[in-house]
Amino acid sequence: MINKLHFLNNDICVVGEIQFDSDLNEISKQLTSLRKEQFLPNERIVIVQENEDYYPYIDGDGKRLTELQQLINRVDIGNCFILILTANTNIHNEIKNVNREYSFDKTLFDWCIFPGEYNISIPTYSNTACRKLWNHLYIGTDNNITPCCVANHRYPMGNINNQSVEEILDSKKSKQLRQWMIDGYRIKSCEVCYNKEDNNLKSVRHSFKPKSADREKITFLDVRLNNICNFKCRMCSEYFSSSIQQETIELFGKDAVLGYEKISLESDNRKTRQSNLQKLLPYVTKNLKKIYFAGGEPLITEEHYGILDQLIAVKNFDIKMKYNTNLSKLVYKKQNILDYWKHFTDVSVGASIDASDLTAEYVRHGTVWKDVLDNINQIKSQTPHVNLKITSTVSWLTLENLMELQTLWIEQGLFTRDQLIINTLVTPTFLCITSLPEFHKQRLSKKIENHINCLGQCQLSQNWAEAKNFMNNTNSEYTLSEFTKTTRTLDTHRKESFVEIFPQFRDIYLVANNQQV
Repeated sequence: MINKLHFLNNDICVVGEIQFDSDLNEISKQLTSLRKEQFLPNERIVIVQENEDYYPYIDGDGKRLTELQQLINRVDIGNCFILILTANTNIHNEIKNVNREYSFDKTLFDWCIFPGEYNISIPTYSNTACRKLWNHLYIGTDNNITPCCVANHRYPMGNINNQSVEEILDSKKSKQLRQWMIDGYRIKSCEVCYNKEDNNLKSVRHSFKPKSADREKITFLDVRLNNICNFKCRMCSEYFSSSIQQETIELFGKDAVLGYEKISLESDNRKTRQSNLQKLLPYVTKNLKKIYFAGGEPLITEEHYGILDQLIAVKNFDIKMKYNTNLSKLVYKKQNILDYWKHFTDVSVGASIDASDLTAEYVRHGTVWKDVLDNINQIKSQTPHVNLKITSTVSWLTLENLMELQTLWIEQGLFTRDQLIINTLVTPTFLCITSLPEFHKQRLSKKIENHINCLGQCQLSQNWAEAKNFMNNTNSEYTLSEFTKTTRTLDTHRKESFVEIFPQFRDIYLVANNQQV
């Protein structure tokens, strides 16, 4: 290591050396100990990368470099005071990519290359392909086309503002993604699904063995088109919520919104959105088999009703229609969604409800719990053919309250076990159940076990068991300082109080905030 430092500029003053492949917790401790309120311009913390990094995705960047950027963010050290000493001749491009994705500090890490062999480790798998890349069309809130709704939107296949849908789906880039899947490589776009599967969680990936890299006929539309939403959910981002976007601008200015999430607000892009709707309507035909509406919030989105009008016009009443909605509004500009749903035979609605009462109103800011209950009753009474399900996101904020809510609704006969669905949150990591301290994991494990016993044998029980195993087998407690920082900022701005809503987690909040319990 000492010899490698000779490759550095003589003007650089090394304040500390850290091995690139050290344990993440150890790197975090070292960075914390080396952190200063003020560095001299020539001072650097040197991260020595010996000869390799692991690349989980063929089109991604080194895993450890990504983790390092995230740690630097949490410890709050300026990127300009970090220097990567490596044999990786592509390090500059990787630093730029990782910075764009994960850092608010747009200054790049410094870097220096020493002669040597650099190994790239890219694993292959027997089954990486997903049918959605062949017969599925997803258009995100920024008008980017990606493989599906949970795909990493930082890696688009193209944008319909600049290209036609056909040009994007048949491009060399899109064919390359499909070929990589055929060859057994994982692609960065699909990291959420692969992540979940690696942790024995259910993903939305529909695996199959394709015959070629050529796409199939589009039979499934996933429609977003904008990020208009009246909620500011704690686990969400600017990409999916115009309300969060506006709040971020109010708190930190326009430059604080990461580049890939700089989506125009409704007042700025209505003309564009109408134009893009026209590009989509040719796919809304009698032969379309499935359509999925999400957002943003689809029930308060103008283009959503334009697509419904088109489906009625072509008389495609038997299409499988699926929604993800916060269920806050059933009427938009005098258009009642229940009147539309009466035209269609196969409507499934997933209501994003993770908790009840004050907990719900805190976690999904904008919720009026009474209105949600009223809307549930309206759907059940006026459109009984609609398959209403509750799709809940399990974070450590909602876990306890959600189990109580599920028990209550089952006992009331309002929902069956099959109508209650849980998805375990993975990002942001600081809200993931893996971030909990061991005491709380043990406490909540017992509650989950009791809940499973009460539910009996069913899919919901199995999913809760998977969530419990995920919680106990992974440790991301180091992210809790980021949770406290974010929560303190949002609570002040929204005039809310975490410790009042979650007294059982008061210790987490105070310890992470360096206060006495």
